[in-house]
Amino acid sequence: MIGASTRALALVARRDITRHKGRSALVVALIALPIAAMVTGIAILRTTQPTQERDDTARMGRADLLAQGISESELRPLLPAGSTVEPIAWSDTTQIELPGARPSVSLRGLDLDGLASGMLKLVDGRTPKGTAEVAITAKVAELAGVGIGDRLTLDDLPAVSVVGLVENELNLGDRIVVVDPRAVDLGDSKYATWLIGLPPGTDPDAVVAATYDESGGQRVDLQSRLSGRIGVVGDGSSAAVVLILGTLALVEAALVASAAFAVSIRRRQRELGLLGAAGATPRQLAGTVLAEAVILGAVACSVGVALGLAGSFGLSPFLDELTQRRNPPIVIDAAGLVGPALIGFVAALLAAIVPARTVARLPILVSLSGRRPPETPARRNLRIGLVLVGVSIGLTLLGANLRIDNMSGMRELLVIAGAVLGTLGFGACAPWLLERLDGLAVRLPLASRIAFRDTARARSRSAPIVTAVLASVAAAITLGTFTVSRNAENANDWQPYLFPDQLMVRGAGAESVGADLATAPGAIGGAALSYLGLPEPGYISIEIPDGHDANGGLVRWGDDRQYVPQVQSASIATQDVLALWQIERSSVDLNDGKIVILWNEPMTADEVVVVLDDGRGDADSARRVTYPATVISTGISNAALPGALLPATVANALGLQTVDAQAYVVRLDHPVTQVDIDAAAAIAARAPDTFVDASIGPQRPDESFRVLLVGLALLFAVSVTGVAIALGEAESRPEQRTLLALGAEPRLRRRIVAARAAVLALLAGVLAVPAGIIPAWGLLVSLRSPFVMPAMEVVAAVAILPAVAVLGAWLLSRPIPDWNAFRNVRPGE
Repeated sequence: MIGASTRALALVARRDITRHKGRSALVVALIALPIAAMVTGIAILRTTQPTQERDDTARMGRADLLAQGISESELRPLLPAGSTVEPIAWSDTTQIELPGARPSVSLRGLDLDGLASGMLKLVDGRTPKGTAEVAITAKVAELAGVGIGDRLTLDDLPAVSVVGLVENELNLGDRIVVVDPRAVDLGDSKYATWLIGLPPGTDPDAVVAATYDESGGQRVDLQSRLSGRIGVVGDGSSAAVVLILGTLALVEAALVASAAFAVSIRRRQRELGLLGAAGATPRQLAGTVLAEAVILGAVACSVGVALGLAGSFGLSPFLDELTQRRNPPIVIDAAGLVGPALIGFVAALLAAIVPARTVARLPILVSLSGRRPPETPARRNLRIGLVLVGVSIGLTLLGANLRIDNMSGMRELLVIAGAVLGTLGFGACAPWLLERLDGLAVRLPLASRIAFRDTARARSRSAPIVTAVLASVAAAITLGTFTVSRNAENANDWQPYLFPDQLMVRGAGAESVGADLATAPGAIGGAALSYLGLPEPGYISIEIPDGHDANGGLVRWGDDRQYVPQVQSASIATQDVLALWQIERSSVDLNDGKIVILWNEPMTADEVVVVLDDGRGDADSARRVTYPATVISTGISNAALPGALLPATVANALGLQTVDAQAYVVRLDHPVTQVDIDAAAAIAARAPDTFVDASIGPQRPDESFRVLLVGLALLFAVSVTGVAIALGEAESRPEQRTLLALGAEPRLRRRIVAARAAVLALLAGVLAVPAGIIPAWGLLVSLRSPFVMPAMEVVAAVAILPAVAVLGAWLLSRPIPDWNAFRNVRPGE
């Protein structure tokens, strides 16, 4: 009997699906697209995340152990007899010499035919041998314009011959030059690095464990493949993020699908009444809706998984270029298919639960009458919504004011939970607000009155749509509020680091590009920057112990005001440098042997202390020399330009050497504009690793993202509103026929559609403002940041969204044609 009942419910559900193909396709698409996105995202992540084995090979080749900071003579006694030891070396400060530029590369000493095999892949040629041969990656070959058999110059060394092309499979963009490790100067042998191959049958971790003792810990930095791992690669956390985001998208889809099921019930109302009159129980009537959800959910899951697999394999040929690493074939596993499909199926069932309960509670006489059943009062939903909003505000306040150490993650979690509950709470208030619209309708024109009453009376269809639109717009407002507020905070703290008429060129080709820009129209000169320093690891600093502010108070740093202000960068005062700082008048002080301090705020000082530190960590080894000084207040921070100018005689007396800063400053005859920066950047792009910068105000890199996010939120909101309008049109066909019978013009029916779109979009936009601002306010308070209202997002929510919805509804709506209004009319339609 149960089997027969189930088959009957399935037949009724299938018949309704085939009768309303458009609505069924909508539900399938709403559920299938997030499933497809999750399947594709998980597959791509599983494919592109390096496995632990690949990570180990890139770190250690085929060696069993890696040792650092030890000489070979000290290492051998720690290893079993028969072990193989090979040196490796690297340097990230090497440069190649090109005309007008010196771009940096990574120098690696590796024997790719030995234990280092696998760390890099030899794709052409052979492994370099001796001091005159190298192998290079494709990026170095492209940058230098060389290939196998050509010559390449590294720093000031003699030219070497390129004998091979190599590739870092985990980073195709690496600039690597490989040399013979036995031919590389390893420096102090006590700090060498070694790859170790153990005899067969030896346990690498046992060798590592033997270097430990209870008193001193590990005696040498010796790592096996297991002990040297920083963390598990590809642990699935990214896949979990994809599932979470996909679940949120499915919640949005379920809200819209719920409205579609509500319309289905309204159109099948008389048919359901006949089933009830024939003896169907309320549970069986509800079962027809759930059976429809089961069928559509199963179809959606199948379609979503198929689309996800197609998308994964379609993207596969482009993954190497997109990720800049060599990737294996697409990885498909059961969890990446079953997880999204199961979530999508549950979403389809959840979308049908409320409509199914409505069917079960609908009296048979009301169903047979064909009239719209009276909606239950929305006060209960209002109470639930207000409680959720109150809990949301409470969680937000708790998270904003939580000041327990090591609880920052808990603060964010509380604020996010408050945001989710707030969105659900404001959405739960929507039915009561829609109910209130019925009372406002009597004061409106005919089209608006019909639209308002239809929206208010069809709360089971309208409320989920409002909640879906509200959630997407609220998310954009939250992010917009946070971004605008943090940008305002950054603007308050910002200080210019160049003069308004200055451009700075940085990088390998700075000097040649800067010289070209300095002679271009609109420029009045420029100079290459260089800094004074000591041989590494030494450094210099200049302390200002007697600096006084504009009020005569002693200048100190820190909350307790105990730190003496310092300048960390200095340069020799040439005429070109003085012109850049616009302080040519200071040449008199420099000629008198004074050091010129360039400070961003008003300050005076008569002398400074030059601290010469050899960098060895011994405080007594630092030499301190006092010199007369003068301070010039520039209003410019020392982030880019030198903070002190020294006479050449002082620099020579202190034994300082000039260090190339790979920077060139160009002075224009007008304040720098974005047009100037773009033009200079186009010239700098011709040289490798060369960039142009200017201090034209605090940068706001998030503005384009804000605009994109608002645009996407509006696009989604308008799309959902369009779905709501289409569902409303399908449900209101009997009312349209009544209007046609009374002689209503198509223009009136278009106005009704436009008014329906306006009320849904405006209500969702207005509710989205507090729903989005409350969590953002909580995050800002927890970070002690100022709160700034995001004008663009608010205007988009309460003005642009309704306007676009009305325009789209007016242009795209297609009311039922007069000639087709009464053709093939089925009962209840």
